[in-house]
Amino acid sequence: MLKFATILLVAAMMTGCASKYKTDAFEAPVEKLQTNGNAYVTMAKDGSYGSKQYSNSGYLLSIATNAAVSLHLKRVEQATQVESIEESLSSAEEMGLTYVFQPTILHWEDRSTEWSGKPDRITIKIVVWSVRTRKEISSTVLRASSKWGTLGGDHPQDLLPGAITPFVSKLFNG
Repeated sequence: MLKFATILLVAAMMTGCASKYKTDAFEAPVEKLQTNGNAYVTMAKDGSYGSKQYSNSGYLLSIATNAAVSLHLKRVEQATQVESIEESLSSAEEMGLTYVFQPTILHWEDRSTEWSGKPDRITIKIVVWSVRTRKEISSTVLRASSKWGTLGGDHPQDLLPGAITPFVSKLFNG
């Protein structure tokens, strides 16, 4: 009986030791994005959960998006403030850029997982626009939750690279 309980405990701990990533929606581009292009990443609005606002969460999402896009393009410009998509497309056009990446926080939940057992959760949407045509090229809705087995110090922004990088890679690598 003790052996069975030990195996059950180890199995439960192992399943809680990995963050989970899911793509809720993906609109593939008609063709892969060109690596000789360049991009503008918009500044996302800060996220919230209930009445709690997470300051700088929009900035962290934009920086993570910029990092993922920078793996494929030589020039990526970062917005310094929240703009409408029309303002972002105009800014990108003035800079002679090819694409606009528009990340948005749909859900941002920072929990004290180490003592509550409730994971951090994020849901983000990323829309890619053509500056030339001002039309949407691709979009996705990505969801992630943190591992259950944590010793503290994990935050929703730690989930961003694992969620964003595969989507951006699909855009450039097909």
